[in-house]
Amino acid sequence: MNGKAKILVVDDDPVVLTALDVILTEFGHQLVAAVDNAMDAVVAFTLHHPDIVICDIQIKGATNGVELVRRLNEIRKAPVLFLTAYHSEETFNEAKVVAPLAFISKPIDRGALERAVALAVEHARETIGFSVNALPVDDCLYTRVGNKLKKIYIREIEYVEVDGKYSAICIGQRLINCKISLKELMEKLPGQKFVQINRNTLINLEMVEDIDLGMMNVKMPSSAMPISRTYKDNLLKRIQLI
Repeated sequence: MNGKAKILVVDDDPVVLTALDVILTEFGHQLVAAVDNAMDAVVAFTLHHPDIVICDIQIKGATNGVELVRRLNEIRKAPVLFLTAYHSEETFNEAKVVAPLAFISKPIDRGALERAVALAVEHARETIGFSVNALPVDDCLYTRVGNKLKKIYIREIEYVEVDGKYSAICIGQRLINCKISLKELMEKLPGQKFVQINRNTLINLEMVEDIDLGMMNVKMPSSAMPISRTYKDNLLKRIQLI
């Protein structure tokens, strides 16, 4: 992460959204999405794989920020900074059950925001890692989540999308984010089962449903993945065409 982070902001106040966009950009971070409701937040969280979530406790719609973070935690863990204009004990007790990293009061203090984001960046760096051969099992990998090693069965991996040194491993509808480059990951996955189809994507051949050479994509159980012309011939060599 190198001190810089991809950040998702969830807040229904356009003034706050604009201010956060300006401040976070000045800090050198990337605001990958700014949304005002839980539904759009879940989509953005899944699509952009943010390192950090900054979320208002009170957002647009029936689902508040606390319930939203609970849903996001079911997808994967990411450091959360809660924004709030309310300072009651009831609000604090409701929010703390989802273990946010910090609370940021409104109106936003630039210094407090900078310290909270720096803390979240450090937390993300320390808690998201990747490990293989940590345990003597040949059919699985382990990803580090806090102090735990979470098992990932290789046979269940549908595809992997990579952004620099970070990889999103798709298992069913769930994405598991790990700090590992595509090159490193390819060395750890069985080459006979996985093939690269574009610069950033690796697929499990056993889960391919069909290959559309007209649309140049591969249909996987949960998504259609684009095929790059650079990697098309290699993909076709790996399948048995009759």
